[in-house]
Amino acid sequence: MTAFASGFLTYLALVVAIGAQTLFLLRQSVRGDRAWTAIGICFLGDVVLLSAGTAGIGVVAERWPWLVTALTVAGVVYLVWFALAALRSSVRGHRTLEEAAAEVRDDAWAPSAEEVAVMTGRLPVLPAAGRAPGGAVAVPAGTSAEVSGAGGATPVAVRTRPAPATMRPSAAPRTPLRRLVLLSLSVSLLNPHAILDTVVMMGTFAQSFGTLKWAYAGGAVAAGALWFGLLGWGGAKLAPVMNTPRTWRVVDAVVAVLMLAIAAKVGLTLL
Repeated sequence: MTAFASGFLTYLALVVAIGAQTLFLLRQSVRGDRAWTAIGICFLGDVVLLSAGTAGIGVVAERWPWLVTALTVAGVVYLVWFALAALRSSVRGHRTLEEAAAEVRDDAWAPSAEEVAVMTGRLPVLPAAGRAPGGAVAVPAGTSAEVSGAGGATPVAVRTRPAPATMRPSAAPRTPLRRLVLLSLSVSLLNPHAILDTVVMMGTFAQSFGTLKWAYAGGAVAAGALWFGLLGWGGAKLAPVMNTPRTWRVVDAVVAVLMLAIAAKVGLTLL
């Protein structure tokens, strides 16, 4: 496997997980709320982190080679743990967007219950912007809905006021640009989990390819661009598919096998 392909597959397996960044970008995409601005910031954040990791760990490798070996061993252990967690999730088959959103409901960037219901297709988005004044999801009068979660069906508080006929998509409430930038940075450049994945793990694994380490980083960047592009162009269609346990059983099984293979490949470089 080439350095580019290794970087692409490794990072793609990491980035497709339902995490802060994916939930946030899906929310912006489905709402039509400066989605490409958020995607651009998150993508650039990933590029910065991947570049910093590849270059920074390279400096560490020149001065303290033993530290890179230790980080590589830790990275292999992390990949094995990641693979086993994905395998367990695949067997249980209960993973959904709704559960992931419920776990982070208190975070500033997290989608509300109503927004998750729209994202997953449980509530309709009306042609006239799909949102009533004040940011509530607009549904026809008399409509009732439930959101299924880990504890069963939960009623969603929804305003039943129909959206004005004169409202257009462009009139939907938008996140202020400054707040959007801060939220985007919080799930990318300032996200401790993202820093661990990109700077520490990806940066360390890149060193195993020697002079081709930047090809490895380039593959990771390409994987990020592919995933973010899918969220931007097809987020509204992708979200309902991502909300089914069957989908994640397949995804988690593939990720588990891929991660174990990558862990074995990197582990062999230590022998």
